[in-house]
Amino acid sequence: MAYQALYRKWRPRTFDAVVGQEAITDTLKNAIKRQKISHAFLFAGPRGTGKTSCAKIFAKALNCTNLQDGEPCNECENCKAADQGSMNDIIEIDAASNNGVDEIREIRDKVKYAPTQGKYKVYIIDEVHMLSMGAFNALLKTLEEPPEHVVFILATTELQKVPATIISRTQRYNFKRIDQQDLVKRMSYILEQEKVDFEPKALNIIAQVADGGMRDALSILDQILSYDQDSIRYEDALKITGFADQEKIENLLLALTDQKTDQALEIVKQLLDNGASTKNILDEIIALSVKVMLTLKGNEDQTFFIEDYQEKIKTVASERFFKIVDLANQALNDLRYTNQQQIPLDVFIVKASQDMVSSISDKQVVQSPSEVASLKKQLLELKQQVDSLLKTSQNSKLSTNSNFSGKIQDSFKPSNKKVTEPTSAPVQEQKPVKKKLNTNTKASQENNRKQVYHVLENATKQDIATIKDIWPDLLSMLEVSKKAVLGVLEPVAASDKQVVLKCKYELWFERANKDNSLINELESNIATLTKHNYDIVLVADSSWMQVRKEFVASHKEELLAKKLKKIEQKEQEAQKDEASQVTAEEKKQVVDKAKELFGDLVTIKDE
Repeated sequence: MAYQALYRKWRPRTFDAVVGQEAITDTLKNAIKRQKISHAFLFAGPRGTGKTSCAKIFAKALNCTNLQDGEPCNECENCKAADQGSMNDIIEIDAASNNGVDEIREIRDKVKYAPTQGKYKVYIIDEVHMLSMGAFNALLKTLEEPPEHVVFILATTELQKVPATIISRTQRYNFKRIDQQDLVKRMSYILEQEKVDFEPKALNIIAQVADGGMRDALSILDQILSYDQDSIRYEDALKITGFADQEKIENLLLALTDQKTDQALEIVKQLLDNGASTKNILDEIIALSVKVMLTLKGNEDQTFFIEDYQEKIKTVASERFFKIVDLANQALNDLRYTNQQQIPLDVFIVKASQDMVSSISDKQVVQSPSEVASLKKQLLELKQQVDSLLKTSQNSKLSTNSNFSGKIQDSFKPSNKKVTEPTSAPVQEQKPVKKKLNTNTKASQENNRKQVYHVLENATKQDIATIKDIWPDLLSMLEVSKKAVLGVLEPVAASDKQVVLKCKYELWFERANKDNSLINELESNIATLTKHNYDIVLVADSSWMQVRKEFVASHKEELLAKKLKKIEQKEQEAQKDEASQVTAEEKKQVVDKAKELFGDLVTIKDE
């Protein structure tokens, strides 16, 4: 006889044999005993948790001729036919390959026929979320009011993809992930029946990798049995699953807390050489850190592979493990964005083993009363200094805002005053700090608004065209980390000395407004490309149109005067051209008349 996989051979045949879903199986048994059978059921949950098995057992029990307390007897002709898959009244449909409207219409046409062998005709539609929208619509009416002898059982691993109109017409049962202890217990029972020796810690490894799925656990168990038919050993489980050695993981955590980077990197190398994956090592570090923290909080039920491990970790503060968990989660997130999987792991090891200096466990807590009083005094002085600085800043801001009339004040023009103090910074070094450093986005926008007005007053089409022409060339001059900035910055106006850059996002506006090095680099590169110095003025995208509108409103008369002056100049130039053309025609007529009268005796001289 051909070999049969363990998950098929040991598929549950009764409700009591289903592992980890007692609430659901008890409900289904009671419904059968009390003859309260709904017309449609929806089984939803992760893969390998018993949805299809419960559907088959339920269909078999509905047609069993000798029920045993809500369970199928598995001895009558109907039960045997159901187990062999030869019962005509139990129809299993895979929605992944039969997801069209035509297949559902065929079901709708056949439901009206009475069952031939049992009491109910049961339709089991697996992976029902794969049906097309047209197929769902074709199923709606039949699912809501099927004939009395028909029961629908829908199974899905992705409930969110099933339309609400379908869910509302069914009784929904949510299958949960199976607990690791239940997985180990079921695997132990199967191996005992198969007369195969096993190591309990090997089953624990398989249960962790299976992640709550009984089918996955039995598939891994089957794979290990193919590797070694005689027994299930811990070393074989590590090799087949790529799981990290738990003892090495415990030593790795100790090395991290003791800040032994070299030792931690060596353990990681051994784990990777033995077949463990980077993701698995990080997952194990997180799980062990949580386990240790529970132990430190008084949960003595935790067990470890290393002897006296609890005594070794009791001296370590919980804050260290919090830090390790955070760094491990960051590394797991970085794994999704790189093909070099070992780099995030190595970075995590270095950070986790060295970034522990500020931990509370290093006995840096001040206990002396005199030191506490000294710290309080320093804190009070600092608070007073901060308050005075805030008041000074607010007063200067109020005076600046009260003097603002919509035009640039002299404070934005280059200063002609000489520097008298030798320790003061040059004007060129003070200008970027004054112009760009601002920790508040609204304050930055208000400050830059004045500078934008100054640029708009002197803006020319030639200057903005020059900046836009060289803008693509800036991309090749920036570092990789700064190239993304050009995607959110756009030149919108320019004068002979300044250029306005519109920032697409508020967050980037605030970040660029603080980054002097980036702005200085852009100004330097623009000067290199244009052979002319331009100062950069930033403006947020959300406020650019408003600033421009206010500028036009406040300078409306001036702009109209400039436009009228240009029109008058064009008209004068046109009149001069027309007058010059008339004079030329008159001269030509005089010359032609002279030639007609005097012939070749005429000599023409231009005055």
